[in-house]
Amino acid sequence: MKHNIIIAEFESRDLEEILDLFYNTIHSVNARDYSKNQLDAWGIANPDRDRWLLGLSRNKTYVAKLNNIIVGFGDLNSQYYIDRLYTHKDYQNIGIGTSIVEMLEEDAIQLGYRKVYTEASITAKAFFLSKGYTVVTRQNKHHNGEVFINYIMEKKLV
Repeated sequence: MKHNIIIAEFESRDLEEILDLFYNTIHSVNARDYSKNQLDAWGIANPDRDRWLLGLSRNKTYVAKLNNIIVGFGDLNSQYYIDRLYTHKDYQNIGIGTSIVEMLEEDAIQLGYRKVYTEASITAKAFFLSKGYTVVTRQNKHHNGEVFINYIMEKKLV
């Protein structure tokens, strides 16, 4: 199925679909590792659209499309940080996240980055380990009044 997926650069018209994917993925896929209160704090119902648009536009951001539907997205900022990497809840484990993270890593190499890092959720930790990332530290991340366990992870690129 991977060959039907098209990876494209983010465009502002993608924002609403990305926000829906982000919310729905958190509230379904991440529900096995986090409480309802944590999910509500992480995937809020009415996010700041201007803040999201600015962040996604500033960063190197890709969207994955299957039959013209966004099924994944990810972004890399100028601090060597993979900020977001999400795959639609109905399209997990078919190579979408892998395709996006590989493109972000290729861009990082082109930009001269020697490594990249991310803050992986409990849910995403195994994925990043499988892509060659190592755990730097486990942390208690404070966000919107909740505390989340996640992992700072990095990957050496060169």
